[in-house]
This record gives sequence, structure tokens and C-alpha cells, in this order.
Amino acid sequence: MTKKIKLFILVLSLFAFFVISCQMNLPVDVNNGKESDKPVIGFGTTEDVDYIEGRLVIGYEDKDAALEIVQMFDGTVLKDLEKIKALSFKFDGKVEDALNILRKTKLEGIRYIEPSYIRQIEPPQPVDDSIIKSITTLPSEKQISEEYWKYLWGLKAVNAELAWTTATGSGVVVAVVDTGVDGTHPDLQGQLVEGYRPSTGETLPATSDSSFGGAHGTHVAGTIAAKRDGNGVMGLAYNAKIMPIVIFDNGGSYVGDDYVADGVIWAVDNGADVLSNSWGGWGYSYVLKDAYDYAIDHGAIVVFSAGNDHTDQHVQAPVGYPGIIGVAAVEYNGGNYRTTFFSNRGDYVSVGAPGVAILSTVPLWDTEEFFDGENPYAFYQGTSMACPHVSALAALIKERYPDANQWEVRKILEQTALDIDDPGYDHSSGYGLINAKSALSLSPAGVANTGASLDVVAVDSWGNPLQAVFVALHRKAGDGGNYYAKTDLSGVAHFPAVDTGEYDIIVGGPDSFDGSYYDGYAGISYVYRQEEERQYTRTINLSTDSTETFYFESTFLVDLVSSPTINATVLFNDALYELSTGSQFNYYTLSFTGNNSYDFSDVAGYCYLAITRDSTGATVTIDGTATINGYQIPIFGQLDKDATFAIIDDTGGTLGINLWWSLFGQLFTIPVQTY
Repeated sequence: MTKKIKLFILVLSLFAFFVISCQMNLPVDVNNGKESDKPVIGFGTTEDVDYIEGRLVIGYEDKDAALEIVQMFDGTVLKDLEKIKALSFKFDGKVEDALNILRKTKLEGIRYIEPSYIRQIEPPQPVDDSIIKSITTLPSEKQISEEYWKYLWGLKAVNAELAWTTATGSGVVVAVVDTGVDGTHPDLQGQLVEGYRPSTGETLPATSDSSFGGAHGTHVAGTIAAKRDGNGVMGLAYNAKIMPIVIFDNGGSYVGDDYVADGVIWAVDNGADVLSNSWGGWGYSYVLKDAYDYAIDHGAIVVFSAGNDHTDQHVQAPVGYPGIIGVAAVEYNGGNYRTTFFSNRGDYVSVGAPGVAILSTVPLWDTEEFFDGENPYAFYQGTSMACPHVSALAALIKERYPDANQWEVRKILEQTALDIDDPGYDHSSGYGLINAKSALSLSPAGVANTGASLDVVAVDSWGNPLQAVFVALHRKAGDGGNYYAKTDLSGVAHFPAVDTGEYDIIVGGPDSFDGSYYDGYAGISYVYRQEEERQYTRTINLSTDSTETFYFESTFLVDLVSSPTINATVLFNDALYELSTGSQFNYYTLSFTGNNSYDFSDVAGYCYLAITRDSTGATVTIDGTATINGYQIPIFGQLDKDATFAIIDDTGGTLGINLWWSLFGQLFTIPVQTY
């Protein structure tokens, strides 16, 4: 069962509109504030996000803390992903109700809690007979005696015939993370290794038909490694092996981000050299980010299709994660190569590959799709068909250069591509159409530039980490090279396998639309008002693996007037301390005489402002202005005649403690709080 939620979230593409407020170069360690874990919870980043009802994914520092949450809901653990410190569980109930319960619960040692999002395989686009006729006109560098060679224009377009004198994929394993693969197909018999079905946890024999989710994965597999035997079709890396990882199961149902993470980890741990992914969707998933970081950091090459929406954007996941090779679909209609109309555009596109009228294998049971009515092959088109061309070329590169890492393979692909569409790099085809012959002629040592990993850290002025901060790397010169991520519990956004060079690092947030929680409290926003968000930029010259730390600061000035005038006390309280203990901790306790101004800019924390008096009396109205980070916000509250305490904020205290002020303090200022 699925649930669609409507969210109004700042997506990664909004980085272009961030206000660049100042450059910070602060090589100091300010760590004298109180420590607090700040796990993110809720719905990560986009509008109209589908997720699986009755399932939550927990990233943890302390596994026992995660199991406490499972026990709270009388849940059952589904996936235990110890290598990326995460687990998922199912429970009877709704995700939104679970968040409301967690809002009132104190739990530590949690990095994030998120739904298990639902993603899609784009259905293959219809193939017109005129296009099929056109592709047969593309000449071959060498004549190949494969039965349907005349239809395999994609292999001709990338100069496969000349590349095969150097590499054919021998010894390389490509994980097809998809619907499963029919290993009984004549062109795929003997081409598979043992695979994995995350939905059941079972391994899949190399000779089996695992196409439980449909024909899509078998079609992808044929483009990669259908064998060269004179019959049917052949793959670009025809001597590579296919490892099926079934993430669309039971007729095509997506198994969920947690199960995909399990499949990715299994594939890497069981020898996959390349991961081919022809799927995607909306929703920034921490568990998928961690899983694909795990793959890249362990030497696997990760390739993703760009998507078939024709939009120029940066909200697709996981293809938009840093370091991943994104692939656009290229067409040939008897003329020049160009990116086809349906292919997504974006700065995450690295290269293009043939994606229109691609003939490949389909399962033996799928007789409705047999292209000639009797043989198990079909024409598909989409970025899903472009991706396996690149995955196969990555396999050829890995055979030729076994130690090549993600960055090196991506740069080889980019620097040897045939420029198409607009001159130079563009959002349509990236660096252009892949060229297999040229790619195998360029060694990792010969690529221009070098690669590195960068960690961007966001902390407040007291040294507490800030989660749910967007981070963008914008290249200052050259083509492409823009990357995006969000900070995790430790305040770190990890960018693996990115280009070296000069960048603007832009950090912004924490995201005022991100459902999150601090100190273990669920379903509460980090930042409630956009005026509370901070944005910083810094120019760096990335030359080696490194870390860049950004210290967030804020100012908070308050002016209050009461009517009638009273003598009372202003409290500036730690909202989370009260939430966790049932008592209040005051940053400041100051006198109020009916017309006062206060400066709380040295506080870093989540706070609310209150008025208290010793005894009841007349009804008193308090009006004023909070000036946060230079923005003036009207605030008000009321002491009823029988009340001695009132919250003062921009809602008049109607939402009580939950509508706190999110502050980051002032660097080099000694924190005011005491215990």
C-alpha cells in the first residue's frame, strides 16, 4: 500500500537562488556548547513523494536506540543494514501517526528516520517503424556476423567493433539493479552469476529466470552482455557477467529504498564491479545515499539513467547524488546524433548513449513483446536503454584498467565522448556520445585533472553539528562538475569521486521545510522560518581529499512593550531541555518593566521567549518585534488574568513550545548557558 503526500520542500535545484551572504574562513574549533544529537526525520526534499505505508527506515549511531523505536511500535525489523548503520521495520499503522508519537519521545543515538520511498522504472517509449528502418542505414566499421547485427545501431554508434580488439568485458561483473533477468534466454545462458532478491533475502542461481518484476531488466542485461555467438543480439561487453539484483518485484512493484540499499550492499560485497541502474524518482533518501556511497567507496562503478521527463532539473534521485555517472538518451535518425526529446536534462548528466530503438533480449515468457512474433527480442527506448550502454563500456574499461575508480572511469567516458548537441559541455548530453574505442585508449593516468573526495561540515558557533543543510559545489571554470548533497547527523555532506579544481561551496539551511527533530525528538522542524536559515559561500581549490567546515552564526534582537505596563521577568528558554525533562532551562532570566530591548545573539540552540510574573492580576498584552538575522518579525503574547506565564512569538504562543527560534550564536562568544 502506498501513500502520496504533498510537501512544500526546498529542493536541491533551488541552490541557484540562494543568497550568498558572506565568505567564512575560520580555522578554529569552537566546541564549548552543549552537545546534542540532531537526527533528521520525515520527508526529505520534494513535492508529491510516494512512500510505503507502515514502514520506516532508521539510520543510527546506536543500534539499540533504533531497536527501541521498533519496539515502541511493536514493529518487525525488515532489513538490518549494519554496514551503513541503518535498519528498516514494518508496523501496523500510518507513517504520519508514527511521527506524531515520536515527536513526544526522547531517543538518542539516531542519525535519521525517513519513509521508504517509492521509485519507478519509466515504461519504454513506443518505437516507430520509420525509426527502425532508419537505424539499419548506419554503417559498421567492421561487419559482424551476429543474426540481428543490422539493428544494433547502438553498438555501431559507439565504435564497439574497434573497441573489441582491446576488451570484451572478460572477468568483470555488472550488477543489473532492476526487475531481474531471465537467465534461461538463449543469449544470456552462461552469462549470469549468482544474484540476489532483497524482498525475500534469497540468492538467485545463475541459471534461473529472476524476471519477477517484468522484462525491463532482461532487456538491460542483453545490451550489456548478451553473448556473441552468431545468434540473436550481442552486448557491448559480451564477455562480462550479469548479476541480477531484483528491486522491482512481484510484477513490477518497487521494493523500497531500504531493500534497494540491501541489494546494493550485497552486490558490492559479492563481487559486482559495475552497478547499472535504469530507474529513479523523487525524494532525497539518506539510506540510498549511504548505500551508493558505500558502493563507490568500495571501488564499484555506479551508473544511472537520467530519466524520461524531458525536464532540466536536479531533483532526481539517486542519479543526482555526487559522483554518480548520469546517462542521457541519444538518437540517430539517419542524420547527426542528438539527445532525444524525452531524455532528462541537467548538470548531473555526464554523457549520452544510444537510447532510441534499442533491440535487446526479453524473457522467454514475454511473447507479446517478441519483435518478430517468434523470437525473444524487443525494441525499447528510453534513458533506461542508454544506461546499460555506459555500464557495459565501464565494464570494458574495468577489464582494461582493473584499478580504475569511479572518478577515473567517469572522466575517461567524458573526455573521450563525441561532442553532440551544443558545442562543448551541455545539460542535454553532458560531454557527448560515448566512444568505446577512444575510451579504451585513454588510461586513468592520462585523464586531465584528478579526482578527490570532499566532506563539507556545517556546525553552529558552539560547534554543534547541523543536519539537513543543503550543500552545493559549483565549479568556477570548465564544464559540468556541479554536485549536491545534504548534511547528516554529524553535520557532514559527503562528496565522493568528484573533480578537483576551483569551486564555490554554497551551504544553506537548515531547510525550514524539512521535517526533522533534535535530541531525538521526531517530526519537529529544524528551522521554522526562512528568516532563520543561513547561507554561506566559500571558494576553494580542491586538489586532494579534504574537509571544509562552515560555522553558522545568527543574531536575535527583541523589543517588547506591555499594555498595561507591568513588572515581570523575561525568560529565554531552551525548548528542547524542557521537552526532555519537563522543566525549563533558562539561557537568560532578565527583568521586564514594560518596555525593554534584549540581545540574545550569543545563544546557539532552539529557544523560546516567555514572560512570567509572580502573581495573577489584570490581563496583559505584550507586543514587540523580533529581529532575527536582520529580518523583523512581529511577535506578541498575552497573560490572561489568571496566568503567570505566556510564550511570546509570531503566533501569540498558540503553538506553544513547538514554534521555537532556531539560533546559531556568535563565533568567539562564550556561551551563556550554565547547568
